[in-house]
Amino acid sequence: MSSGEVSIIGAGIVGVAAACWLQRAGFSVTLIDSGPVGEGASFGNAGNISPGSVVPYAFPGFLRQVPGWLLDAHGPLAVRAGYLLKSAPWLLAAAKGSSTEAALATSRAMRSLHGGTFEAYDELTRGTEAQGLIERSGQLYVSEQVDGARGSQLARFMREAAGVRTELLDGNALRELEPTLSPAFKSGMLIPGHGRLKDPHRMVRLLAQDAERRGVRILRGSVGGFQTQGERVTGILLAGAVRATERVVIAAGAASGKLSAQLGTPLPVEAERGYHITIAQPGVMPRLPLTHVEAKFVASPMSVGLRLAGTAEFAGIDSPPNWKRADMLITQAQRMFPGVQLEGVTRWCGNRPSLPDGLPVLGAAPRFQNVWFAFGNSHFGMTAGPVMGKLVTELISGRPPSIDLTPFRAERFNTR
Repeated sequence: MSSGEVSIIGAGIVGVAAACWLQRAGFSVTLIDSGPVGEGASFGNAGNISPGSVVPYAFPGFLRQVPGWLLDAHGPLAVRAGYLLKSAPWLLAAAKGSSTEAALATSRAMRSLHGGTFEAYDELTRGTEAQGLIERSGQLYVSEQVDGARGSQLARFMREAAGVRTELLDGNALRELEPTLSPAFKSGMLIPGHGRLKDPHRMVRLLAQDAERRGVRILRGSVGGFQTQGERVTGILLAGAVRATERVVIAAGAASGKLSAQLGTPLPVEAERGYHITIAQPGVMPRLPLTHVEAKFVASPMSVGLRLAGTAEFAGIDSPPNWKRADMLITQAQRMFPGVQLEGVTRWCGNRPSLPDGLPVLGAAPRFQNVWFAFGNSHFGMTAGPVMGKLVTELISGRPPSIDLTPFRAERFNTR
């Protein structure tokens, strides 16, 4: 068992999982967030648990698709007026990293990080109420094009190389498996090894409650900066006062870039805006999560209703929501599920922490001996979060990490 104190900044799935693992390893843990536990991207996501997510968003040909997406009012990507110049370096960096060679390297790293997610969840939730929120349901990719669901040849190669089992379905087999689905969908691909969280927000809150019962301290407040001495952080500026600390984990989602910059490591973290709608009483409910391949959103059955989540918007972390992006998902729900009823619709908007190469930053901070980074999961936070928490614990405990963390090092961005 280890000992000592750790302060974790960020109470989303990564921070909460890290708190659980670190407490069990013998550390005294304080979890700090400016808002309630799990109220950021961990609240608004689609709830997918996807160990076979090995196809990066930065894919060969990515840049060629961007203009078409931007010109389509219902497209999966939008850039807020006035923000295009600011987001251009990030988009160009993503395009630069979308070569076949780079995409294959990213795919291998995704597989190593995502592959143990169910095992990590099982260990974290064993014997708790949260255990009942996990379902190994499979996940279904659907397309309005014949053979569209199977993806490109490179995507198929990535899945095969990672050992991800898939089952291709034609339109008839698709509707036999998921009868709520519109006949407009002509092909499907089932990934039986995937699953879902019935309520991702509740999962994070239950894990935090279990950690708190075990002795983890949870503090509410905005981190304004750090007190340093040489190559060590000695204090966290919280609510105008300095709180002494021995070790720091930054897991603050989209706000992590600002914090890492204060520690001499500026990183290209973009607040990639996402939206969802949740229909409390939809009248129809799919059996398993569905991903619309062309429109790039997910329809997920949840205990709180039917959730449609997706879209990407670059607008800046503090900009107000554009609720037309959420309302677009209402139209998509009606197209996907002809019998859907729009009873009790709620909307949500939040910021995904995204880096241009599609991988998170995970590992020791370059300039400080007692700081670790764990953020930037983009669309895969609920899948990667429990594993990242475990890896951070291994690093802080002085144990060899379970996977090779080289692809996730902050230094890959040539920080100074």
